[in-house]
Amino acid sequence: MNDEEIVIEVQSGKKEKYGDIIGRYQGKLYGYLKNLTNQKEEEVEDLVEEVLVTAYINLQSFDSKKKFSSWIFRVAHNKAIDYFKKKKIKTIYIEDGEEIIGDKQKLLEEIEIEKEDFEKLNEAVEKLELKYREVILLYYFEDKSYEEISDILHIPTNNVGVMLYRGKEKLKKILNPPALRAPSLDKEGFKTISK
Repeated sequence: MNDEEIVIEVQSGKKEKYGDIIGRYQGKLYGYLKNLTNQKEEEVEDLVEEVLVTAYINLQSFDSKKKFSSWIFRVAHNKAIDYFKKKKIKTIYIEDGEEIIGDKQKLLEEIEIEKEDFEKLNEAVEKLELKYREVILLYYFEDKSYEEISDILHIPTNNVGVMLYRGKEKLKKILNPPALRAPSLDKEGFKTISK
């Protein structure tokens, strides 16, 4: 049974079926919110609980023609933003030393850094503006499609690709700042820094 079918059953009165949704999403939401907020375990668990309760309360408003995963990640996104506002957190960090799974390896390859530099990647991601960080996290760390990211962040699908590209370019600059780039000689023989 897919998520949307389970939700239809819950909407029609089989409330105990929501336990299946919790089982499917509790870990995913925890990982997403942990990466997005870099808060203590207890704080993240509380956020996940808030997301699951809010989703349950608002389940009747879910349109079963759409993807449930996008909808619940949108609820998580909103809860994270509310949390940041409430706590007055201006920066979000990625947990250091995390194992490379899923498309994180693809991100490493696309921005041309080695697997051993994964900790540097985490540090670079935490320096990104929130709008780029969210898209990078959802696409590479949560394996969401452009359409799902569009639904979660309420941005046009075309903008997702643009923001991913810009986010990767910013990551490259953070990981390889101009001062560290190899100097080269211009046609007059003067040292220049490659861009």
